[in-house]
Order: sequence, then C-alpha cells, then structure tokens
Amino acid sequence: MMKKLLYLFALLCMATGFTSSCKESALDRSLSQAGDNRKELEAVLLHYQNDTLKQQAARFLIENMDAHYCFGGDAVEKYYHAMDSVFRHGKGDRAYWNRQYDSILGQTGQALDSCMAVPLFDIEHVKADFLIAHIDSAFAVWHRNWNRQYSFEMFLRYVLPYRIGHEGLSLWRGKYPLPQEEEEDYERNTFNSNFVYGIAHATFLGMQPWIYYSDRQLPEFPLGQLMHIKAAICREYAHLNVASFRAQGIPATVDFTPQWGNRAMGHEWCVFFINNETAIPFEMGQPVGCHFMKRKEDRLPKVFRETFEKQETSLFMKNKGKESLPPVFNTPYLVDVTNQYIETSNIEVNLYSMESNRHSDYVYLAVFDNHTWKIVHWSKISRGKALFTDMGRDIVYLPVYYIEDKIIPAGDAFLLNNKGEKVLLKADDTKRTTIKVKRKYRNIRTNVFLRDIVGGKFQVANRKDFSDSLTLYTIPLLEDNHFQIIKTPNKSKFKYFRYLSPNGSRGNMAELYTFDEKGDTLYPIRFMNNSTTPSEHDMKTLTDGDVLTYYEAEGTENIWYGWEYSQPVNLSCIVFFPRNDDNFIREGETYELFYWSHNGWTSLGKQKGNLASELVFSNAPLHALFWLHNHDKGTEERIFTYENERQIWR
Repeated sequence: MMKKLLYLFALLCMATGFTSSCKESALDRSLSQAGDNRKELEAVLLHYQNDTLKQQAARFLIENMDAHYCFGGDAVEKYYHAMDSVFRHGKGDRAYWNRQYDSILGQTGQALDSCMAVPLFDIEHVKADFLIAHIDSAFAVWHRNWNRQYSFEMFLRYVLPYRIGHEGLSLWRGKYPLPQEEEEDYERNTFNSNFVYGIAHATFLGMQPWIYYSDRQLPEFPLGQLMHIKAAICREYAHLNVASFRAQGIPATVDFTPQWGNRAMGHEWCVFFINNETAIPFEMGQPVGCHFMKRKEDRLPKVFRETFEKQETSLFMKNKGKESLPPVFNTPYLVDVTNQYIETSNIEVNLYSMESNRHSDYVYLAVFDNHTWKIVHWSKISRGKALFTDMGRDIVYLPVYYIEDKIIPAGDAFLLNNKGEKVLLKADDTKRTTIKVKRKYRNIRTNVFLRDIVGGKFQVANRKDFSDSLTLYTIPLLEDNHFQIIKTPNKSKFKYFRYLSPNGSRGNMAELYTFDEKGDTLYPIRFMNNSTTPSEHDMKTLTDGDVLTYYEAEGTENIWYGWEYSQPVNLSCIVFFPRNDDNFIREGETYELFYWSHNGWTSLGKQKGNLASELVFSNAPLHALFWLHNHDKGTEERIFTYENERQIWR
C-alpha cells in the first residue's frame, strides 16, 4: 500500500512542476498541474485582486500545495465518523480506547487500506470557497495585540496554511476558541510573549493524552475533529496543539525525529514561536518548555521541521525525481533543525565500493530500531565518501544505501561519542573473548523501578498489626532487574509476612513468593494491605506468574502489603521480582547473539535462558557491536558493546 502511494507520488512530481523549466513561475507550474481544478484556484486569485496581502497569501498557498495530499473515500469517512462519535461520548482508560480503535478498524480495515493507497492531491481537489474561507479566517486573527511581534513571512509559513500534515480537509479555525480569561487579556495589552505562554498553559495543561499504536497506516484526523480526541499517536496530538496555536494567530508547526537514537520508534511534537526565531517544544499536559526535560535519556540523531512551503534544501527537491527515496525524505516540506535542539557534529564516512549502487547519488545514515536499521539522514556521495551534517552525539550510526526499497550496508558502523569523535565498531574476528549477557534491552524505566524499592523491608510477625515485627531483609540498590532469591536463616516461626515499601514508593513489586526450609511454597490464607489499589494492580498480581503485572498502591507513604499463613511457619526463602520490562534473560526461552560484520549480522549461536538470568558466549570478537534476539517473544531489543565485562547499551 505505502509503496504504491510513494510510486504515485513520484510519478506526479516527475510529470509536473519539479522538472519544468526554471523560467516558468512557481504559480504557473502549480496552475498547470491543477487540471480541471485550475479554474477554482484562479477564482481565488481573482477574488483577492484588490487586496495585496491576501493576494500574496493565496499565491503562497497555491504555489506550495502541489505535493500536499490527503486520503478520501467511503471507508475513510466512515472511520472519521465512527471515531468522532466515540471520542465525543466515550470515557475510559487506555485499554478502553484500544478496544474502541480495534473494533472500528475491524469494521473498516481492508476498505481503509484500499483508500490509503490512492492520495488525493490538493492541487486537484481544493475548491475556491474552501481556500477563501481559510485565508479570511487566518487574516481575522492576524496582527492583533497578542501577535504583533511576528513578521508577515512567519504568518505565511506557520499561521496561514489550511493543513498541517495529510489530514482530511476541514474548516477548523473557528473550532479552537481561546479560554475566556485569555480573551480578556487581549484588551490589557499583555506583553506578547507572556500571552503566548499563557495560551499554551491554559489550553492544554490539564489534558491527559492516551497513546494508541496501530499496526496499519491510518488516515490523519481532520483538524476540526481533534478537539474531541481521547487517544491517538503523538502526531495527532501535535496536530491538535499546532491547530490551536494557529487558530489564535500564533505561528506553530510540527518537529519530529524519524527514529530515536537509543530506543525504538520516532516521535513528533508541536513547536510554537514566541518571536520570529525562537521555537518552543510543547506537549499537552506538560508545563511549557519541559517536553525534553522529561526525555533526558532519549537521544536525538536528527530533528526535522515540517513546513507548508517547499524547501530547496530538501533531498526531494535536489533529487528531482531521479531515484527512489526513503519514505521519510520523499517530501519537499522538510527543514533540518537538529542544531536547535542538541550539540551536533559533522561526520565524514568512507563508503564501501558497490557495483550495484553506481547509479545512486546519495547515501544515508541509519540508527537501530528494535530489529532493523532506520534511516535518519542523507548525504551526497563524493569520491567514495559522504559528509553528514549536524548529527546527534552518543549514538551508533550505520552508513547505508537505499536501493529498491531495501537498506544495504554502505560502510562500517560507528559510534559518534559525546565528544563528537567517531569510533569505528569493526569486529576483530582474529581476537575472541568471553562475554556475559544479562538482558536483551535496557530501558531507563528499569533503573527507576529498582531505585523505588531501595530500603524496602521484608518483615515477619505473630501479631496482625506487626507491632512485634522482625525485619528479615532490607533491599539494597540492585544491579539488575530479575528474580531475586533471598535466604533467611532465622529459625523462628511466624504467622504473618509483609513487604514494607520505602516512603515515596507505591510498593511496585511484580512477583512475591515465600518458601519453607524444604523449598515448598508457603501459601497464604488471607491477603493484607493498608492502601487502596486499582483493580489491575491489586495483590493478585503478586502471585499470578506474570512478571509484567505489578502491585501499585494509590498512596506513597508507609505502604505495606502481605499475608497471613494458616499457622506459624518457618520462612526460609523469599523470592521477589520488582516491577520490570520483562527484558531480562528468562529461563527456558531461546536467545541468539549476533555481532555486526561487513555484510550484516553474524550469529554467535543460540542458547536457552537459565535461572541465573545470564548467558555466556565464549567466542565473541573484540570491538564488536552486538544484538541479542529472543526467538520466543517480545519486541524490545537493543544493540550494545561489551566493555569492562559489562553490556554498554547503545
């Protein structure tokens, strides 16, 4: 489906204005592409013939709309209507919204896929009345008290456009009113930048976005429908934020990273401008400017800004339809803004010679997702080398060719370290060593879960109120998150057992069991706790055998939970497992270790997981980049190097 869309998109671009004579104006090129819709666009220009600024605005939109598109058809309209209905009337948590999406997609799925294969290009479908209404509504909020600081160029680029991405078209501006208290501030001549901050805080700070991930491409919601949205991907929330700002005459757009540099997936977010240069990242439910403060561990390899205006610096415009491009760069509407977010480096790489790639002018840099390499930047090839500009640091990159929709290694993998130095990760097959592997993936959350239980105590007692409690074990800072086995030498017998959580923690424990001196499980006759819990995080989760379910109290002070035995027992062993991500080595599951070589991933063999949660491979090459794959389950997996007898996650 996506390949067909990209193919049609490329044909349109090659057949129209992008290969036209440079003597032809941008406006003439767009009008020539409009076909039967040309009269509609000319009607807009005629409508504003006596208004210089609106005429300029109309020209800007028409000159740049030729590669903008959305999707239509009965299935798309049915999907929009059904989702809007549940958003307006439904209430629930993330699980509820997942069920709603799944149900509606179950009814529209195949038909929706067919509609998504055929784009509807704006140049051929946007009507005069629609365009005039949008231009007038944009000018209605232009150069008011609260947005006097912005230039007309900023207005054209980031306020005027009738669309943000590939959403269905709608007349949306009037559906985003300001809060009443903000309208009152208009008359007080509030300092402009302060007012912009106030709008960001007042509009979305209290909203709770639920994220829904689909395994298929979905049409983006019309902007007029987003005010009721309850669950969606981050792109939809970014559109909601951008539309709200633009409806108030405040310049805003979407920035995105194609792929995080040290974890799965990419991300998209709203940015708004407080003046003509300064863009502020914004996420609903968060204080203004704090979006990346909450993502300190997430590394950005590249950041691009989406525009309505075609960008001469984009790969799409430079390529001019000569060769197939990766989907992320198959658009003329991108600007590289990476150096506005992070410290970057320009990196020159040596490329493998490749006969099958002799006709390509471009090479790419990719970063690792859970199982594959994802392209994040491009460069022109020059004499067997390539210079990649403004790359994020402390990230592993792989130079690749993009040929017939396939990614092929184009050079050695390397680490761009936090000093901006390139460190080649080239396996030395002549030198082997033994490595010990404890996990297939490391997420910063697992460290938080471990810190949250430091100081927690396992106690026994013979009185129900634990007034005679004896502490058997106090949890220290643990090195890793897996099953912990604690021997308790005390020979006395007790009727009650509990876990006393450290203050500030909600008692997050995934599994908890006790055993007698024979190794037999000690079963409780009654559970006990001193705090309320959501039903999905109650005490049943402690012994359900599922390491991804966990106990979580609603309070954080003096939280404890445990149980009563039928009679006093000698408790000789405690087995516990903190809240976790289930990416440790699981007993009985099959793992395979790979290292990166010139031609791709090379296997070092398969092993079964063990109770010690550790795999040992004795034939690993030095200086290599590794990847541990679980053949039985799971999706989260991460590349690593091995240094000083430890996995170093990359």
